[in-house]
Amino acid sequence: MKWYNSLIAKISIIFAISLIGIGAIIFAYAKHTQEKEIENTQRYARAIIQSARTKEDRTIDLEIMKNAGFKLVKDKNIKEYLIINKNTRRNSNRIKNRHFNGIKTAIYDNNLYIIVQNRLVFQAPYENEMFPRILFPLVAILFIIFLYIAIIRSILPLYSLRIKVKEFANGNYDIDCKSEKKDEIGILSNEFDKSVKKIKKLRDSRQLFLRNIMHELKTPITKGKLSCAMLKDSTYLKTLKNVFQRQEVLLNEFARIEKLSANEIALKKENYSLQDILDYSLDILNHEQESVTCKIKPMSLYVDFELFGTAIKNLLDNGINYSDDLHVNIESNENQIIISNRGKALEFPLDRYSEPYFLEGKKQKSSRGLGFGLFITTNIIKLHNMKIEYNREKDRNIFKIHAKKS
Repeated sequence: MKWYNSLIAKISIIFAISLIGIGAIIFAYAKHTQEKEIENTQRYARAIIQSARTKEDRTIDLEIMKNAGFKLVKDKNIKEYLIINKNTRRNSNRIKNRHFNGIKTAIYDNNLYIIVQNRLVFQAPYENEMFPRILFPLVAILFIIFLYIAIIRSILPLYSLRIKVKEFANGNYDIDCKSEKKDEIGILSNEFDKSVKKIKKLRDSRQLFLRNIMHELKTPITKGKLSCAMLKDSTYLKTLKNVFQRQEVLLNEFARIEKLSANEIALKKENYSLQDILDYSLDILNHEQESVTCKIKPMSLYVDFELFGTAIKNLLDNGINYSDDLHVNIESNENQIIISNRGKALEFPLDRYSEPYFLEGKKQKSSRGLGFGLFITTNIIKLHNMKIEYNREKDRNIFKIHAKKS
């Protein structure tokens, strides 16, 4: 998943922008507040100095200044530094000079100084403590960080839920998604957990039913085949053997249909030659092998031998059943397996035949099988990440499997 598709990434960006914006607002507000305080102190200093000056010699009454909170600076180093460097901009202590009707001010070491007549320096009653100024910004930033952490912690369970949903999609029903949280994600996890358990019960019930029904159906077939082995060869014996063999093939086909519908087939892929797969398909074909004309080239395929062989067998079987001459051709080239016959065109698009029970209720000859051949075939080919397509050329139906070679 790309980072820009992540919900956490989007929330993080929003909170980062919010922090930057709030920081900028707080910084601007602090600067504005400091400017106003300095201006107010300047006005106050001007008023006090005017009242402290005597009418006779215009000297400043230090007692009035002291009572007003202005402290005379006697430290020669600080005094000289402020007077001499009153216009200096570059120094480690950052002197900031201001002029207000002949009264000069400077901020030095977080203190505000009033310079009068370039000879008297007073420390103004100016409070510039950091803690009151940073208290509100600190609380606001901590609150945003706390809110961010709380939201991320609420969203994090989505990652584990996504992993469990993926495991469930892959056929793992033994997952636990219960959550003690009361938010929307916790409710979603609990509802999904209930659904998983309900589906697991349905699957277990279905599997139990299938095992029982398969056992009950296979038992008489097995007994019938054993009985046939004890009888003498005759025309009726051959017919009887074909009947039992056909019934066994139908049961296996039913089992495959059920597993394909439930997406429970696990592939066991290995490298096999197309000739070996075709031989297997012809062995389990419901018709005589003389009904099939083979023109294949050597090809190696990475497939599940039995399943892919069943897919080829179903195409051959359908090709014979629905042909005008009870004959089907199979050939191959570099990357295709081509099965064709002479007969009527398909009534519906090929994709419709890949739906389970699509032909249920449709008119079809009972002698032509169950109607699940194309369903099983198309799904097996999809499981192998291959593609099957249908074309009609003149009076022939052509099925092409675009095979992936090993």
